[in-house]
Amino acid sequence: MRTTTRPWRRTSLAAAATLLATLPVLPAATPASADSAPGRASVWLTDPSTKTYLSEQSPVTWKTGSAPSGADGSTITVDTTRKYQPMTGFGASFTDSSAWLVGTKLNSSQRNALMRDLFSRRDGIGLSFLRQPMAATDFTVNGNYSYDDLPAGQTDPALANFTIDHDRSYTIPLLKQARQINPQLTLMATPWSPPGWMKTSDSMNGGRLKPDAYQPLADYFAKFLKEYAAAGVPVRYITPQNEPLHEPSTYPGMYLPADEARTFIKDHLAPTLRKQGLSTGILGYDHNWDVTSYPESFYADPATARQVTGTAWHCYAGDVSAQTVVHNDYPNKPAFQSECSGGSWEGGEKGAFAGVMDNVINGPRNWARSVIRWNIALDPSSGPTNNGCQGCRPIVTVSPKTDGTWTYTPTADYWGLAQASKFVQPGARRVASNTLGKGSIEDVAYTNPDGSTALVTYNSGSTARTFTVGWGDRHFTYTLAAGAAATFTWTGNQQGSTDPAAIGSVDIPFRNPDGSQALITYDSGLLAQQPQVRIGDQWLGYTLPTGASLTSPTGETALPRDGWQATASASSSDDPPAKAIDGDAATRWSSGHGMQPGDWFQLDLGSTQTFDQIVLDTTTSPGDFARQYEVYTSDDGTTWGKPIATGPGSTVTRIHLPTTTARYIRMVNKASSGSWWSIHDVSVLTPNGKTTEDTGTSTGLQRKNATLSDGTRLQVAYNSGGEAATFDVPWGGTTYSYRLPAGAAVILTTRPA
Repeated sequence: MRTTTRPWRRTSLAAAATLLATLPVLPAATPASADSAPGRASVWLTDPSTKTYLSEQSPVTWKTGSAPSGADGSTITVDTTRKYQPMTGFGASFTDSSAWLVGTKLNSSQRNALMRDLFSRRDGIGLSFLRQPMAATDFTVNGNYSYDDLPAGQTDPALANFTIDHDRSYTIPLLKQARQINPQLTLMATPWSPPGWMKTSDSMNGGRLKPDAYQPLADYFAKFLKEYAAAGVPVRYITPQNEPLHEPSTYPGMYLPADEARTFIKDHLAPTLRKQGLSTGILGYDHNWDVTSYPESFYADPATARQVTGTAWHCYAGDVSAQTVVHNDYPNKPAFQSECSGGSWEGGEKGAFAGVMDNVINGPRNWARSVIRWNIALDPSSGPTNNGCQGCRPIVTVSPKTDGTWTYTPTADYWGLAQASKFVQPGARRVASNTLGKGSIEDVAYTNPDGSTALVTYNSGSTARTFTVGWGDRHFTYTLAAGAAATFTWTGNQQGSTDPAAIGSVDIPFRNPDGSQALITYDSGLLAQQPQVRIGDQWLGYTLPTGASLTSPTGETALPRDGWQATASASSSDDPPAKAIDGDAATRWSSGHGMQPGDWFQLDLGSTQTFDQIVLDTTTSPGDFARQYEVYTSDDGTTWGKPIATGPGSTVTRIHLPTTTARYIRMVNKASSGSWWSIHDVSVLTPNGKTTEDTGTSTGLQRKNATLSDGTRLQVAYNSGGEAATFDVPWGGTTYSYRLPAGAAVILTTRPA
């Protein structure tokens, strides 16, 4: 609400409505910065329950002395000496619908005010990252379009008809204006679909990339990048395909499995960009947290790894901790959150604000260098849409007024982004802090390039919470209402040491050949994200990056399936359990519904057998693996006892076990997903007594040990060499062989069962 004095004062709902009707923009203000007065920290508050939006509060005063021990779970400790990833920025996307609303419906004064509100750090919230769709998405005003459209049946491999003219009318002018307002703005670009003639569907909806279209698509990217740069909009990053594992039939999209994406990147896209003199970085994947093997397969292939800058993530399935899992597996490859839309499914403003704050805090806590929501602007009906998302929420709503003009109103996404984007500068480094967790105060902290510190907090609980912030030898106490967010900023250098146990995680640094650091971080919450096997009175855990392998020293042979029977808790009528053991990879068992905790698949081996590994293969349905599994065994099919293994699934889930003798095996899914649980083939392996050959090398292998505050012991190995390293792993009285790809790390854990 525009004022002529200090920014974002608390405003009554009636007054806000009056102001919005006259001049719906945010106030001019001096740059948001840390409190310069010694011994104080500035406080900026958003509390939807009281209609308080980014309102500056009275500063808090630091008290001398270390913070309380935190035994009552109410102390957040910030350690600015422990630094992590640099931040690129916070933002959203000028979809065609968004750009059309802002560029054609708002008059020039309103449009200019909105752009200042969005992109100016002095006068607005300082958004600094835009993900720009390459042509049509599910938010397009007049249906599908690409930059090289042709009638059905025609092709243009030379791209003679390529043009970005569609974007010149209202999209490119807005992007240029955003860059003028914020020169630190970063742009990435992503296609929802190539031109239809490049695809098996001959349409922008659905289909796969034709083999003879790989090079034309690479040339299509190069032309786009050059023409956008010539128009004054340089693009820093691209991804080959939006949501490559989703093939929509009603709006633009394309199925691009990982093997095809690797071929496209290393043999076509990357060489073409280099040949054209383009330094644009390629980010892989651009899809959900629940399929980590897709981006990791790029890193496991050295030829592709050299061409891929990092991973782009979406938030619609899986858990945000997957970003940390992939970071720890391949610590030199950065993460970017490239899309996360809020919407009507979150409920009212309270739920909406909770959703965006979860994204703003926990994305960076899990190594994301960016937090990018979805549409910059939509109308009151969450449109215009192109047969896609219904009820998606924008950053601002652009609405018609009774006099025929249009106005805009910030949404919960705007205010949630603002709690970070206005105070966290591009280039800021995330620093160590503990979080009080879901249902309490969640937080993330940064050190800015100017030396100031910003701490973003949110109360995700149902009642007000009083907490203490400790920083070196100083601390303050604050009370935050349920559902409210507060950002604290201050200047100065940390004085005094910090107890590592107060943070709750350990940092394990390694050195790359070029002198840079490969940093592994670990806390007890990551245990659930790695396979674990119960041996005696201990759980032995291990990570297994894509491309790595853990091999029994005696070799293994698949048990014959004669006499096997398979059953399941539920099945699709077309996909009974028997199809998982028929030896045909084209058939499958499928649950027939979205995965739910408690779903199970069971094998009766026909007689008591000895085995040490189970392999669940869903390669033909790559997104249909169990998101989290437990394994039980039984002699009679009735008494199951405790689980003997647990961990996350993957496209090919290899479950290593202690040498086990049993007749029945039951795999239980422990997590939810919209995907069905499918198994195309299941194998049970038994030791065969043959010694396996070590064909690897240990050149470049570095090892370190660490212990968590709960007593969990870590053994970490990092391969800084240029080829795979093979080394021995003593495990439960047996020595296994571990093969670790170049650039990858493995974490072995031991804890009481």
